[in-house]
Amino acid sequence: MNPNRLYEMSAEELTQAMLHALTYHYEHALTATIAERNRHLRQARELLVKLHQGLNDNGGIISAQLDELYLYMAKSSLEALIEQDLSKIEELHALATDLDQTWGEAMQRAKLTPQPIGGNRYENYQ
Repeated sequence: MNPNRLYEMSAEELTQAMLHALTYHYEHALTATIAERNRHLRQARELLVKLHQGLNDNGGIISAQLDELYLYMAKSSLEALIEQDLSKIEELHALATDLDQTWGEAMQRAKLTPQPIGGNRYENYQ
């Protein structure tokens, strides 16, 4: 990916790219040597920290649930790194894959949903 492209991405596209990378690192950690597995798990954990930092405090229930999920995955990544636990990495890969797919579906739905232009959508609410 072109480094300049990162600066042109929306927050949603950047999140999607990080989720793709997260899935990639867990997938490759499953079959890598110990040294490479450690590198992939460390990079996955760093991505989770960045995803966690990007959450909006006013994001409601979804933000709160993602907060807990990211923290769980970061903790489990560290445990998998220390214990070299492939079953834990498989679980993390499955979670990352689900997140990636769900985020992609949400982005597609958002593109298909017409957005109100101007004004407050509640301004005529009685």
